Amino acid sequence: MNLPNAECIPAAIKILENSDSLFKGAKALAEANLFGHATSTLILSMEESMKAVILFFDGNGFEFRKRVKGINNLFVNHKLRYPLALLLSGMNIFQDDLEEFVLSIKKEPGVIKEFNKNKNDKKWENLLNVYALKKMNQLIEEIKWFLNAEYLRQDGIYVDYDGTIKTPLDIPKEEFDKVYIRVARMRVFLVGFLNSLDQYNKDFDEELLKAFHDNKKRLIKEKVYSNIGDLISKYATRGSKPLEVLLYKVVDFQAEVLGFLEEE
Repeated sequence: MNLPNAECIPAAIKILENSDSLFKGAKALAEANLFGHATSTLILSMEESMKAVILFFDGNGFEFRKRVKGINNLFVNHKLRYPLALLLSGMNIFQDDLEEFVLSIKKEPGVIKEFNKNKNDKKWENLLNVYALKKMNQLIEEIKWFLNAEYLRQDGIYVDYDGTIKTPLDIPKEEFDKVYIRVARMRVFLVGFLNSLDQYNKDFDEELLKAFHDNKKRLIKEKVYSNIGDLISKYATRGSKPLEVLLYKVVDFQAEVLGFLEEE
């Protein structure tokens, strides 16, 4: 989208409104027992919100559309939106734990001091590895779901033949319910995430604003924009499978952590 930066946030709001409309439409389709069409519409709602994320960042002073080569592919290619959605979903996995951790620190401030004092202790190392293993299991499930998301979207729209005739009208309520829970959870997280990054938010304190501006500079200095552009160029080609590559890497890392814990 070739928008001036001043128009990015209004455009992002319009896109989120459209995403909300698709979400409501999906519920209406489900109430009519059209669960295949409803499932596809839910996924389209999620995809639409990913476009808003890019515009929201640029509207707050970042330069994704200016500096990331091939960024426009995210606005036209369904599959390229899924890695971004996966990234946000991965952040969501850790959000509840992070909030619980902050509350624990408020109740027991000495926990951080104890950790810094004994962070090389095997006990802490094992606890971190067990936690990482648990989260990797969740992340693997997320990757597998996003690997299948495009097929879910298509199955909910088109009649196909794969040994047997497949029709959207055969998709059951249970399948819709699974997707609904996931997309609804993503919507709640996304609203909170975008609000927390909005530099125009009245609750945005000075320290957070400074960190926000520092991150803008860091993305340029550390060539983050360029690296994202390289990834888009690599995976925008037909036949590329970025999520499959990521899945293999996470599974390999999971095996390494598991092996370490078994040695202990």
